[in-house]
Amino acid sequence: MAGKVIFSVLSERQDGKIGDDWRYEVEVKVFNEGLKGKGTISVPKHNLASGQTMDPHGAPAPLELEAGEPGSELKIWMRLVATEVDLFRNDTGESELNFTMACPLAGDAPLVMEKEISCGVTEKPVVADSTSIFRVQVRLEASAS
Repeated sequence: MAGKVIFSVLSERQDGKIGDDWRYEVEVKVFNEGLKGKGTISVPKHNLASGQTMDPHGAPAPLELEAGEPGSELKIWMRLVATEVDLFRNDTGESELNFTMACPLAGDAPLVMEKEISCGVTEKPVVADSTSIFRVQVRLEASAS
């Protein structure tokens, strides 16, 4: 029997005045007595206006990650790297998030968790109102077969 986690991006949003051309990636790792699964969802450059929440650009496919032994506690690590794309110099921010979730036993219903990960992106050189907050809502579904 093996556990798995399906990881997907549900929505994206940015709030700020530094620009509306964005790209980002969300990296995820699943630990269960060591690293079991890892992957990255990358979203290419696209337009995202300030204050707008939308489905992830390009509808990126979910990741199916190994999770090890069913019935155990999983440790999840995520990293968001968001880039506001400029003509001469891109502005980038990143953050990490750590949390735990249970991996159900075979035959049990999948467990679903939604999380938000966000980071600040500061335009360089720094001027007034030069920071945007970029947010991504993700979904994790742990199951066992």
